[in-house]
Amino acid sequence: MNKTALFGGTFDPIHRGHINLATEAVRECELNQLIFLPNYISPFKKDSNVTPGEMRAEMIRRILPLNSAFSISEYELERQEPSYSYDTLRYFRERMPDAEISFIIGFDSVLTIEKWYRGPDLLREFPLITGVRPHVSTEEGLEKIEHFRKKYHSRFHVLNLNPFDASSTEIREYVRKGKDISGLVVPEVEEYIRNNGIYLDGIDE
Repeated sequence: MNKTALFGGTFDPIHRGHINLATEAVRECELNQLIFLPNYISPFKKDSNVTPGEMRAEMIRRILPLNSAFSISEYELERQEPSYSYDTLRYFRERMPDAEISFIIGFDSVLTIEKWYRGPDLLREFPLITGVRPHVSTEEGLEKIEHFRKKYHSRFHVLNLNPFDASSTEIREYVRKGKDISGLVVPEVEEYIRNNGIYLDGIDE
């Protein structure tokens, strides 16, 4: 069976933490394909200072050569409206009937996923992949996963991942202050950020 995982997020910018999680997911879960799905965020959203979708997608395209299983879908960007994860997963499942579709989530999302739109259905219907991360309680997250396994018969794979301490918010702030970001993003992404003057203006929420 073709094993495919969707990895959604703002990716503003995509950083080494995202890449490490994706790389380990491909290896441990023996994925044939891992699809990065940048979220659509309305430019008219109050107090929004999110980089345009095409630029966030281009930064993702810069990292695709790192792993032959990596690809990108602009499905949510092209919809031009916010998407629910459950609906996106169903969309891909319907169009890839011969594939097992998994969903990659950050460890912080483990704590809230049950309250998402159709969260219980998502937990029942789709395998989930996650990995521990700094600043999120490992104990609390693992307890939640065990709870979901019992309540919804959820299929969770917790990656054997060395947590990488990086955040997109931190990277944006570093760029504004002229600090070095080479340890947080790959050179191709850093080059794109510098050449396009991204993150030099504005204040995040």
